Formats: sequence, C-alpha cells, structure tokens
Amino acid sequence: MKRQRGITVLGADPGLNNFGYGLVRENLNTLQALRYGQFSVPKNISFEDKLAFIGRRFTSIVEETKPDFIAIEKIYVAKNTQIALTIGLVSGIMVYSGIERGIRVRFVSPAEIKKAITGGGQALKQQVCYMVQKLLCLDVNPGEHAVDALAAAISFISASKFQDMVRGL
Repeated sequence: MKRQRGITVLGADPGLNNFGYGLVRENLNTLQALRYGQFSVPKNISFEDKLAFIGRRFTSIVEETKPDFIAIEKIYVAKNTQIALTIGLVSGIMVYSGIERGIRVRFVSPAEIKKAITGGGQALKQQVCYMVQKLLCLDVNPGEHAVDALAAAISFISASKFQDMVRGL
C-alpha cells in the first residue's frame, strides 16, 4: 500500500446494542479525527431489526465519509459464545458495507490495538482512552465505543506505515 498522500481509515467497534465508529486521517505523520460517534441500538426491537438498524447506520457512515480503508476491531472471544456469534454477525454487516463499495476491510485484534496505541498489549481501557485523546488532540472523551473505533483506525494506520517502511528497504 504505497501512499503518495495521506490515508483515511474508518475504524469500527462492532456490537449489537452499541457500536462506535471513528474516521481518522493520517497525512505527513499527523493524525486527525475527522468524525466519530457511537450509536445505541433500540432495545425494544427484534434481533433482525437491530441488525438492519446497524447496517443502515454503518452504511450511511461509509457512504458519507468514503474512507480508503475500514478497520474493524476483531471479535474478542468471550465466555459467552452467543455474544461472540452476535458480534460476528454485526462485523459481517460492517465488512459487507465496505466491500460492496470497493473499500478494503481489515480486522485488528484488541491486543494489536492496545500495543499500537499504548506500546503494550495488556493496557487498560482507561490507558487506551487517554492515549487516543492525546494522539488525536481531543479535548473530551468521545465515548467508550467511539474510542475503540478510533483506536482501531489508528492501529491500522500504524501497521500500514510499518509495512510501507519494510517495503522501502
């Protein structure tokens, strides 16, 4: 992925009841949060309607922001397999929203995100939040799910820059 200009990455934190997104642009070694937020999915609707709600919202974000890449936080294998399967379905909807529009999608694990953001794969959520705010010069906490999405985008950018350096050797 050779870059002549900066890249824009849409990070996503998938969840059935809440999901976050964060659009980060990297240009000349500077990171900028262009847009971010989180959605609470209505609790009183059916499972299928929740998936449709997520699909519509995320697709509209992809269409409005037109990112170069989408970075989705990889499913954390929870003790509850039903939750893991549900998050897998939500992730699949997000992947489809990207590939349907010709956007490359990558998954990043929580450990990869923590390592890229804080330097350690075992960092606490508060440490990740603090570093995301510092790296993006944000005055306020964007919210738990938006922070996770922004962190996914930043970690993707970090990994892609490293790959570019290796290719240049």
